[in-house]
Amino acid sequence: MFIVLALTLLFYRHKMKVLIIEKDRIIQQSLSLFMERYKKFEVSSAFSRSEGISLFQTNFFDIVLCGDRLPDGNGFDLLKDWVKQNPRLISILMTVQNDEGLRQEAIKAGIQGYLVKPFDLKQLEEAMSISDADCGM
Repeated sequence: MFIVLALTLLFYRHKMKVLIIEKDRIIQQSLSLFMERYKKFEVSSAFSRSEGISLFQTNFFDIVLCGDRLPDGNGFDLLKDWVKQNPRLISILMTVQNDEGLRQEAIKAGIQGYLVKPFDLKQLEEAMSISDADCGM
């Protein structure tokens, strides 16, 4: 009984792990700093789809923030695939397209957040508010 309780506490107290896939270095660094300093999350970053895939295949992530246009492919399709594999994954698509059709397609695919660049940190926190509630934060 004690072992089960200890494992349960470890599971719920783990540091949230975030993967940021974004080609713009300034956006990526700003998001990483915010996530690490203010949210106390463990952050990994990638500048391309292939880098993101490599990190995702070798690590577990609670949250993925992904740009839609990456140097080597489409981030939206990547998020859709990952959400299919793991419906509990908290996913946020970052895009320059303020397109209601794309937003609806993202929601239909199970992607929880849709942020139009440039966005501020308050908008990011709102997109993550579901994740904070889901994770007991």
